[in-house]
Amino acid sequence: MDDARQQFSDMLKRNMIPDVVSYNTLIYGYCRIGNIWEAFLLFDELRCRGLVPTVVTYNTLIDGLCRAGDLDLAQYLKDTMISQGISPDVFTYTILVNGSYKLGNLSTARDLFNEMLHNGLEPDRFAYTTQIVGELKLGDPARAFSIEEQIVAKELPPDLISYNVFVHWHSKLRDLKETCSLLHKMISIGLLPDHVTYTIIIHAYLESGHLRKAREMFHEMLRKGLSPSVVTYTVLIHGHAAKGFLALAFIYFSEMQETGVLPNVITYNAMINGLCKVRRIGQAYKIFAEMEAKGVLPNKYSYTILISENCDIGNWQESLRLYQEMLDRQILPDSCTHSALLKQLDKDCNLHAVRHLESLILDCKESCSSKT
Repeated sequence: MDDARQQFSDMLKRNMIPDVVSYNTLIYGYCRIGNIWEAFLLFDELRCRGLVPTVVTYNTLIDGLCRAGDLDLAQYLKDTMISQGISPDVFTYTILVNGSYKLGNLSTARDLFNEMLHNGLEPDRFAYTTQIVGELKLGDPARAFSIEEQIVAKELPPDLISYNVFVHWHSKLRDLKETCSLLHKMISIGLLPDHVTYTIIIHAYLESGHLRKAREMFHEMLRKGLSPSVVTYTVLIHGHAAKGFLALAFIYFSEMQETGVLPNVITYNAMINGLCKVRRIGQAYKIFAEMEAKGVLPNKYSYTILISENCDIGNWQESLRLYQEMLDRQILPDSCTHSALLKQLDKDCNLHAVRHLESLILDCKESCSSKT
């Protein structure tokens, strides 16, 4: 953004007056990186130069405000554009509805959607999908399904996003029958499932303990020419490693890298956790070292898994060393980390370890307080 801003300033120095499209582009850039203040400075500059903001200008700023969590100011800006003779469009309302749902404001989201209808605007598929996602997350699932029926009645084209949302919803309820039924329905109406669809269903099977079914779904995905993502491989690795099927977890771990899909910290944590569950802590450390060697930084969960396992086997000094290393690397532990350390205190630690641990925890709390 600094380079773009510099080029913009150079244009002004050469008496080249930017048009509203140029301003909109720069405003969009600042909104996307969360610099709302700079975006509004450009908005003021635009008007000072006698340029008239467009609906795109307002929509961009409203979206930036919603992303920043300032729904009140976003709505005020919507009212301002109306007072300036610029009518909000479907996208304006969709942004506001989406922002309301994300901030947990169900009644406001519904009011804004109804206001859009009252103003004679016809919601598109994206607007309806936004409402479906919000209703499933915060409201009444029956209402979300009713919205889908409205979409069908309006003969709007099928939408992969909304179907994936419904597939995810049923999978969370462990309703595997309906989850698979939706998959078949998608195919029957000519809507091709993507890797997200299959990953959701694979995860649902794994969570329900149907590991063979999960693998079958994975192979079906491959047969259809879909490329698994890091999320797909990670859920497979976690699902198998957590159940003790480490051989399969290692196969997926190797396969993903052979196909150019790079593991992330969650993938590595799944492997480390699976190895620790079967007391293969030496291999867990090798995976930890490999993760760092490949430039993937461990997080608090990486350390907590190893700390917990070392506590379980009575290796207090190593647990404390890992804990100290976390703090040195400015990785803040949480209650799970502290619980892992404290769970064996009454069994086999000595007074020195207790005092050292208390000192470390107090130091950590002070460090956390100073950061806030």
